[in-house]
Amino acid sequence: MSELENIYSGLKPNCGNPICEGCTILSQSKPKYAYLDYKKLVSGPVLFLSDSFKHRNGKLDAFSKKELGLIERLYPGKAQFSAAVKCPSVKEADMTPGNMKLCREHLDATIEQVKPRLIYVCGNLAMKMLIRKSGITNKRGSSYEFTTSSGFSCVVVPIYHPYSVLKEPRHAYLFETDIKNAYEKYILGKKTTSTFTYKVATEIEEVEDIARKLQGTRDTIAVDIETTGLNFLTDKIQTIALATAKETYVIPLDHKDSPFRKGIGTNDPARAWTLLRRILRNPRNKKVFHNAKFDLKFLLSYGIRPKNVWDTKIMHHFINETAPKSLMDLVKLYFADELENL
Repeated sequence: MSELENIYSGLKPNCGNPICEGCTILSQSKPKYAYLDYKKLVSGPVLFLSDSFKHRNGKLDAFSKKELGLIERLYPGKAQFSAAVKCPSVKEADMTPGNMKLCREHLDATIEQVKPRLIYVCGNLAMKMLIRKSGITNKRGSSYEFTTSSGFSCVVVPIYHPYSVLKEPRHAYLFETDIKNAYEKYILGKKTTSTFTYKVATEIEEVEDIARKLQGTRDTIAVDIETTGLNFLTDKIQTIALATAKETYVIPLDHKDSPFRKGIGTNDPARAWTLLRRILRNPRNKKVFHNAKFDLKFLLSYGIRPKNVWDTKIMHHFINETAPKSLMDLVKLYFADELENL
């Protein structure tokens, strides 16, 4: 018998495991079905889950040697490794809802065997198998509670698959940061607490008080605006937020329900804009925006030219030019705990 015939000699229409009965993957030609690796795994605090096993040199592995090397360089502790789908070389398109339902019994058994406190699900298929959600690009770095059918609970954090990182180096920064943040929070127990509060100014006297504090300060001010749309020629600034290290103020200047826009009582809108202009033209401090060009176009349409403008989007480009720079990406990177507590 040839080597090829010997490899496939054990193939049967059914793999012999009753859990897998009815799975359409069994109709595909594979060297092995339902590789129940969890019988060899040991208990540990962390489990990395790939999509499916890969058949290499007569062995089935959850991650290739390069992928495993990448994880081990970034993850500081010992971990267990397995695959969310127990048949080798299974693509996401192969996993019908029925197939997923059957294979999740094996996945539950894997988690029950390891009993991890933290599971890193690598890639979209592994994430769909475990937490039944799709869209790894938007969900990576977030955390989810997972409970097996028998009641064991742990935390799941989706991350990019290491294969994706090896092929697209721009993913490396997020891959490393997601692993580090989750390890520090859920294994080392390092957590940050936020006491964030803000004040909404609805009276001109309150805006005057803000101006007295900020128009000559040397403290850096973070600035953000909310607009009615994206066109600075036709849309309006609804609210503007000003934040120092100690306090955050929100002023509803041109909001449809704003007391300034309606001119209620002594709330003269022209006076409010004049006070804001003084704050942002203060030459003694920095004004920090994210994607400043957007905010500046709107502010210029109101006759406001802020001085000493800094842009976190540009600053982060200098830190890592390949990392995503949207505001949500940066919040996930640097303020993951605060984001989850919102």
